[in-house]
Amino acid sequence: MHRRFVFPKNLLILLLPCWLLACAVPEGTQSPARRLPTDAEVEQYNASVAPEERIVCREEIPVGSNIPKRVCRYVKDIEETSEFHRAQLRRVLN
Repeated sequence: MHRRFVFPKNLLILLLPCWLLACAVPEGTQSPARRLPTDAEVEQYNASVAPEERIVCREEIPVGSNIPKRVCRYVKDIEETSEFHRAQLRRVLN
């Protein structure tokens, strides 16, 4: 005859709150290192750097969501990404 495994109640009582709290981290919580700059900070930074090193911030709506998200990128990165996508499109169409 096989013995059926019974999960110890004490262990369940200890683990259940931990499991629930792990799921309760507020969305959008970011560490200070990942905080996006404010418009004033971007403006101040852009005034002190070369045009290709400037930062552009805008609101983007992610696919599958209606909630806009603030996204900041370097102008240089935007241009490189655009050129990459244009090259890929040219490669596919030719």
